[in-house]
Amino acid sequence: MSAHHEHHISSPQLLWATFLALVALTVLTVAVSKGVPLEGVQVPFVDAPQDLRWLDMPITLSIATVKALLVAVIFMHLQHDKLFNSVLLAGSVIFLVLFVGMVLLDSNEYQPQVQSYLEDRAAMANP
Repeated sequence: MSAHHEHHISSPQLLWATFLALVALTVLTVAVSKGVPLEGVQVPFVDAPQDLRWLDMPITLSIATVKALLVAVIFMHLQHDKLFNSVLLAGSVIFLVLFVGMVLLDSNEYQPQVQSYLEDRAAMANP
């Protein structure tokens, strides 16, 4: 049995546009993680400036997800593949987001124990 598969060749314009989008998203990631001050930001309808540093990680992970999807769709030709593969990718991304989200929600649960351990360790190092 031989299966008939049609091969799709992406145009150079599409590949260059994807490359430029990936470079732009990489620059945006660096700007968000290092260059954009997120503390003391004036938020509309709020009187006092807000500390938005907690948004650094979700923004950076969102940009990384978009970059990964661009690579999967364009360079791995997922847009021309069977629908099942796209559903499998979407399910994997959803599972990953849920898994990381649950881990991050639980990470503050043990903060008091970690803090007391660090204080005890510092006290033992400096008698």
